[in-house]
Amino acid sequence: MLSREAKHFASLGGVTVLATARSVGSLKDLTNQFNNIEAFALELDDRESIERLKELVTARTNGRLDFLVNNAGTHYAATAMDLELEKAVKLFQVNLFAVMHLCQIFIPLLRRSPQGRIVQIGSVTRQIPVLWQCVYNASKAALSQYTKTLRLELRPFNIEVIEIVTGFVRSNILHHGLYAPDNSLYLPVKSTIENLKVQGNKNGMPADAYAESVVEKLMQRHVDCEIWQGNLALFLRILLSLLPLRLLVSEAIHNDKGPN
Repeated sequence: MLSREAKHFASLGGVTVLATARSVGSLKDLTNQFNNIEAFALELDDRESIERLKELVTARTNGRLDFLVNNAGTHYAATAMDLELEKAVKLFQVNLFAVMHLCQIFIPLLRRSPQGRIVQIGSVTRQIPVLWQCVYNASKAALSQYTKTLRLELRPFNIEVIEIVTGFVRSNILHHGLYAPDNSLYLPVKSTIENLKVQGNKNGMPADAYAESVVEKLMQRHVDCEIWQGNLALFLRILLSLLPLRLLVSEAIHNDKGPN
């Protein structure tokens, strides 16, 4: 969704969007369409790549940044019993530690803005234990807690920290499917869970509409510290405020016995 958000930021006019991707070639259509979008290469699991980005952005912006949007991330769909630890570590490197690194190195640039803003693209899975993605859920929970703490720490410096709590949005994040080894105890229900996730993706908010709505809210003068966006996001927010999570989980288990 990064390209969509970049497009909506750029269409507002009066801004310069510095977009990143592993390959700048993947952003060619955007840079051709908008002369106020510039592309930079970035490998989130490479500390040197992040440091190079800081040097380039500092030079390009004369040391001032108004927004830092941490949107890129990765997904790994495996159960707690079947996950491969190396892949779990890599996911946390991209979804959490890279975000920490980016925030740390760009805070000095944000301090030079009259109203700097850090935007973290989070997920309702920070609170909802969605099946077959325990590592991803954990990374979003950790990101949320980090974001809350960062918000308090940066308040004295007039830097806002905003978390986008994302519900169901159509994407290709599950294009690799669910992982399960041949001896997995969950094989009997794997296809059922996959079908549910595919259907949930189809029922998600269109990615372009999601990006447009998020950008519109972010550009307002006064912004909530949390923006719940995406299909069922507001419903889940209300539900979580009214019902203890243990009741929601208990009901889910009651309706789905799972594997033996």
